[in-house]
Amino acid sequence: MIMDQASRLRELMNEIEYRPSEPPKPTMNARVIAVASGKGGVGKSNFSINLAIQMRKLGKRVVIIDADFGLANVEILLGVAPKHTVADVINGNIDMESALTIGPMGCMFLSGGSGMSALTELTDNQILRLTNGFLLLDNLADFIIIDTRAGLSNAVINFIQAASDTIVVTTPDPTAIADAYALIKSIKKSMPDIGVLKLVVNCSVNDAEAQEVFEKLNGVSARFLGVKLIFLGCIPFDAYLVRAVRKQKPVSIQYPFAESANRYSQICAGLLDMDTGKKNNVQNFILKLIGRFSA
Repeated sequence: MIMDQASRLRELMNEIEYRPSEPPKPTMNARVIAVASGKGGVGKSNFSINLAIQMRKLGKRVVIIDADFGLANVEILLGVAPKHTVADVINGNIDMESALTIGPMGCMFLSGGSGMSALTELTDNQILRLTNGFLLLDNLADFIIIDTRAGLSNAVINFIQAASDTIVVTTPDPTAIADAYALIKSIKKSMPDIGVLKLVVNCSVNDAEAQEVFEKLNGVSARFLGVKLIFLGCIPFDAYLVRAVRKQKPVSIQYPFAESANRYSQICAGLLDMDTGKKNNVQNFILKLIGRFSA
């Protein structure tokens, strides 16, 4: 009988010889957060980066995984050119730690390149290298932020299904709201048991406008999908944020006094307060991720 993909992956996990630079600590299970949006241009990658920077300011160890294959938004916004991508890990050229690029304030990120877009074609040895690499991330980070591709692709849903937490980013633009609802609908369809998602409203004129967007989305999501949205907060339109993007610097570093930086800080603090100690196991994350891509 041919073994199904999930069973094969579990068998491979049992074969792993994990030898990090120091013994892994059982309590150090990184929290995996997927950041998604129904369409491009709503500031999703900027949110991922500034959330990571705010976490670093609080002493948290963070790794951003740029899962928007081929576009390299994270490295562009950070103004840092990576020497390696996850493909180098998969192909056995380097280990995961060496593939990480150190960004501002010690925020680490992993460039996706084209390596993770072909998970269905990985050999057993490549799966072992990738899984071993993610186990190392579990020992290096408190939070792993997955910056997904914008839109409703299968890859986005795969990452959301594998992660332990999902943040949907939208703007007050009517098309962005409609696309955010379409994304929530797709998530619910693929994950019938999901009952809660988190929402951030970007580029709002004021708090009242952001609150209106939240209430509108939460109302239809709860009524028609049975999904409750938790409002993490909003980032108002901010000229300093625009300047920071043009300088390829996170606004939380370049202009820490800016209102947008202050809101990122508030959202980060609120998100950490919601952490009840239940964290996704990174082994389960990679098993589910590869299993989703192989389905």
